[in-house]
Amino acid sequence: MTMETYRLEVRETDASGIDADVYGGDDLIEESTHVSYDDFDFEVPDGREEPPSKSEEITADVMTVDLQIQRDDGGFTVRLLGDRDELTAVRIDDEEWNLD
Repeated sequence: MTMETYRLEVRETDASGIDADVYGGDDLIEESTHVSYDDFDFEVPDGREEPPSKSEEITADVMTVDLQIQRDDGGFTVRLLGDRDELTAVRIDDEEWNLD
């Protein structure tokens, strides 16, 4: 195995939910997941000029990558796992993204 740089991108998609994608060193998507706002009865404010997003980079020596999105009382946490160990996590607070 060799070290590879992964990029986790988390973004709102047309106010319908949250997409999370993991890009490998070749800029191809290696893992992807989606959460719909409808599943949590959220209404996003109209008129957002630019959908919110976050990005993290991590370099790791792993065979497999996996994404998990978890919900708690105040927001979502997107975790990037490599060989079942957490490589990085991105937190999306309801207040920060104006989720009602």
